[in-house]
Amino acid sequence: MIPGWTLARTIPAETLMNLMVGQYRLCGGVIRWAAGTAQAGQIVQHLIPVSAGPLGAIPGLGFVPGIIANVQLHDLQKLMKAGTQQLIQLSGQVGILSHSTQHILQLATGTAVFSGLGLAVSSIGFLAMNHKLSKIDSRLKEIQKDVQSIKLFLESSERAKLFAALNALLKIDERTDLAHRHTILHQSRNTLAEIHMRYRELLTESKDLKLAIAREEYFALTALAQIRCTAELGMLDIAHKEAKEVNEIWQGQARRIAREILIGEYPERFLATDFADTVSVVELAQWMDFIQPEERGLGWVDELRSKMNETWYAQGWLINLGNLGSGLSRNVGLGLDQEKQVVIPTLRKLLARSAVFEGYVAQYEFLEAQQLRPSDLETQLASLPESHSIEDYLILEPALN
Repeated sequence: MIPGWTLARTIPAETLMNLMVGQYRLCGGVIRWAAGTAQAGQIVQHLIPVSAGPLGAIPGLGFVPGIIANVQLHDLQKLMKAGTQQLIQLSGQVGILSHSTQHILQLATGTAVFSGLGLAVSSIGFLAMNHKLSKIDSRLKEIQKDVQSIKLFLESSERAKLFAALNALLKIDERTDLAHRHTILHQSRNTLAEIHMRYRELLTESKDLKLAIAREEYFALTALAQIRCTAELGMLDIAHKEAKEVNEIWQGQARRIAREILIGEYPERFLATDFADTVSVVELAQWMDFIQPEERGLGWVDELRSKMNETWYAQGWLINLGNLGSGLSRNVGLGLDQEKQVVIPTLRKLLARSAVFEGYVAQYEFLEAQQLRPSDLETQLASLPESHSIEDYLILEPALN
């Protein structure tokens, strides 16, 4: 189908083991060699959702209960919270290829659900972006009475231009004259580039949680739409460069939002009993790795535990006072309900998007190498028989020489 690439039927046991030990990384819809390895960044497999399957609806989803690809969202939360832990548990079953393949694809599906984006560049079309933007707008209109800055954001001229540009792109189809198609793509790309620069500026200034979340959504969508226009115009080398630049900026701002606004001064609070059934220590370690310049994994738990300054056995004069409870009730922060309804879901979304954006960079590199526009790749994939897919995914890997 694509020179140098072939369709696979499973994710091999060797791939599972390399994911488990950190040689490979699952970045959204791409499995690739991890940073620091000899082949760092090299793609091992593409996991591409079949657009006709249930995964095709994911770009419009947020945090909604239901069943995605026959996996309960509750189960996906468990998978996302304990991804590394789950892989370790599967290490004794690596001979069961169908099981390990299903597990990795479920992890990929969980990433898609929590990110609110698709896993493949080809699935993030202009229709999906417009659908996602409409959902964001509806949510923002619900809270604009409480947040004046949101009201001003909704009234901005940039937002109107964004809708106009996406509306023009939606009119392109296979019957559109090539010259007209080029004109629409070129004009829309220029408009989106201008709007995106404005949202980039606004995002770096964001200190309020709700406004930061809204601006991050618009930053992401305008970036993806601009890059897609670039790629559809055939400027695949530039699209790849734009994807790398956007990923670098997004990663920096997402980590800042997570560190300064969401996690804040007291990350050790997530070790308290309040979060025992909500946040695993594995997930907390992933958050800490995300916001800090170095990765320590579960080593972060020991550091956070020392900050709690709590002892199991009373010492000194406290012995005479009896059981005083844990002493952790500082009541510092947004409150438990807001933590569980806003802070934790947003942290999960940012970590999922981090993986997805890295995956997009790898996919645009692949498209550049193959000299394929996203729509061309989508057409080729759509022509394949349904029997080639596994769990509503196509698994693409380098062909053996």
